[in-house]
Amino acid sequence: MSLTSRVEARPALQFGKNVRERLLTGLSALCLSGFTAVPAGAQPAPSPDPAGTPFTIEDLFDVSSVGTVSVAPDAVHTVYTRWRRPNIIRGEQDGGAVSETRVWMQDGTNRLVLDERVGAYSFDWMSDNELTFRSGRLEDGGSTIFGIDVSAPQSEPFALFNSDSAIDMYDTSPGASALFYSTTRQEEEGPDGAEMGFLVNVTDRPVPVSHVVRVNIERPAVTESVLPIEGYISDLAASPDGRLLAVSLAPGSSSDDYMLNSRTVIFDGETGAPISTVPTDGKTGDIAFSPDGRYLALMAAPARSDSAPHAIAVFDVQAETLRFLTDGDDADEVDFFWSADDELTVLQHRGTQSGLFNMTVEGSRSGAISHTGFVVHRFDGNGHGIAGVISAPHYAHELATGRDMSRRTDGNPWLSDRQLGNQEAVRYRARDGVEIEGILVTPEGVRPETGWPLIVLAHGGPESHYFNAWATDFDRPVQFGAGRGYAVFLPNYRGSTGRGEAFAALDRADAPAAEFNDILDGVDFLAASGLIDPSRVGITGQSHGGYAAAWGATAQTGHFAAAVAAAPVTNLVSSHGTTDIPEETVVNHYGVAPEEDWTLYLNQSPVFHAAQSRTPTLILHGESDSRVNVSQSLELYGYLRRVGQSPVRLVTYPGQGHRLSRSAVRYDYALRMMRWFDTFVMPGDRNAPLPSPDLEEIQNLVAGRD
Repeated sequence: MSLTSRVEARPALQFGKNVRERLLTGLSALCLSGFTAVPAGAQPAPSPDPAGTPFTIEDLFDVSSVGTVSVAPDAVHTVYTRWRRPNIIRGEQDGGAVSETRVWMQDGTNRLVLDERVGAYSFDWMSDNELTFRSGRLEDGGSTIFGIDVSAPQSEPFALFNSDSAIDMYDTSPGASALFYSTTRQEEEGPDGAEMGFLVNVTDRPVPVSHVVRVNIERPAVTESVLPIEGYISDLAASPDGRLLAVSLAPGSSSDDYMLNSRTVIFDGETGAPISTVPTDGKTGDIAFSPDGRYLALMAAPARSDSAPHAIAVFDVQAETLRFLTDGDDADEVDFFWSADDELTVLQHRGTQSGLFNMTVEGSRSGAISHTGFVVHRFDGNGHGIAGVISAPHYAHELATGRDMSRRTDGNPWLSDRQLGNQEAVRYRARDGVEIEGILVTPEGVRPETGWPLIVLAHGGPESHYFNAWATDFDRPVQFGAGRGYAVFLPNYRGSTGRGEAFAALDRADAPAAEFNDILDGVDFLAASGLIDPSRVGITGQSHGGYAAAWGATAQTGHFAAAVAAAPVTNLVSSHGTTDIPEETVVNHYGVAPEEDWTLYLNQSPVFHAAQSRTPTLILHGESDSRVNVSQSLELYGYLRRVGQSPVRLVTYPGQGHRLSRSAVRYDYALRMMRWFDTFVMPGDRNAPLPSPDLEEIQNLVAGRD
């Protein structure tokens, strides 16, 4: 694309036959099987079969989940994605998650719109019927915004707009027949000498900035104008009439800048002239204009030290004033939409549950609803309707609509034939009197006389928390752990989200001692109740949860018969020099930098306590992790192997980042984790022989392909 103020109008892109065939909405061999649409007005709650087959790791390949939802302006249509992981056991090609797009209508109709070959995402609307989206599968180089008429069953997608450069993000202004997108100018590179062997990476090369383009879509003509808005853009939102554009801009390209230092600036949507800056000081999240464009609502942290953008603020564009509406709640506001010019509908997470309420721009609340038996994870809507993604202990993420969140889909009817563990929320007092919540899952059947063996699953973040809802995945051994006879405990230790900033701030400057003592107090609570066997307890987690597992294997080694630590922070001093968020770690968690208090950082590092470890420890890590460098696992492995007193194994995954993405490595992860617990926790034998480095299941799978 030529970076001029105006470009030549061009007709909508036409697809050739081969591309049209890839976009056809008919069911393909890759489409999800076993999908059941639930009639309008129904909310089924099938119970698992106590006499059924226990849930297994392999069952996860058959689980599909609703991902995103998008409600049309008139709410007649609700578009949503249903995603799953490639089933490598049945011969599908390994890779990341795949998704199809479906539409649910108010009359109960539910049909496929775009199949997995399209991989549609980033939905918006140009009218009541015209959905816009991007494609992760089509060979467009990420430079096309597509459209489709969702009201017509046989409608085919078309290219609404095609850019000469990759599109980073976009938003539509239906009232102005316009859209805005950001794109990054790629500088032309000279010869790099790679063919001569000069393969080098220079870390301080300037990162190209992004700029914003306005596209006026007046069919058949499409015109573009480059607005004078440049910077490191993390979000943008247009007013419905296209007169205003809000852009979240960071001062630099680092993750710290995006997380901590992004500020929202409002521009003139026609000229790109700056109008005002929203005066926030901490982390920010989603932004959206009111229907009349007078207000901008945003998720934001009231203070710079707040760990998450857990409150809702409203900026009056005319008066240029910002008002926080929910910063005193003992819960977290996590999502919102405008239901009127001066009213928001808000999704709130309170502990292990969820609820919603209406709120005016002055802060008055009404229509509060608490959800029972399920949790709403996210939602979308407007003044005409609402839809959300819900799950419950016995079913994965599904579509729900209406203020009562009536369930509309059942993507996994086979789950009713599985024997699932019994799941409930628990509360207990920590040693200093703070009330801690968590989730306990116990196996079906009679409790052993000495109690069940226990797996503690520590969440990451720590800006995260567990719900009393579906929680099983390859790295979260909830139902397949229960299926093998383990109780599984998911603690929401201090520092977790879901209970307001005051609770989240309780871990400041004392992360392991405060947070992870809450975990021990929960284990003691369960042991005192006779539910679990305290001599057979394992701990696992990823990222900050991996930190908890590494801490449990070292500083708290007497309490854990085995640990599986994934992407763990193990040396706070060296981690500070290799993570992409050193500033966030200081501002939101420790309050001081390492050079200001070396002792604090060393004392809170698992490697500092490695010599006392008597816990068999399995370490798992993606080799391309930029958040927690793989060197953190290398350090823990090296120290435990040299001075520890128990078996240790390190497994790394080439090409994988902070979260493992491909089906094959996630399967490998789950198998290794459960075999480690089966070896050391189930029999309660820390001195059991080290299991083979090879996995029989993987060997059989590979042999079956040959």
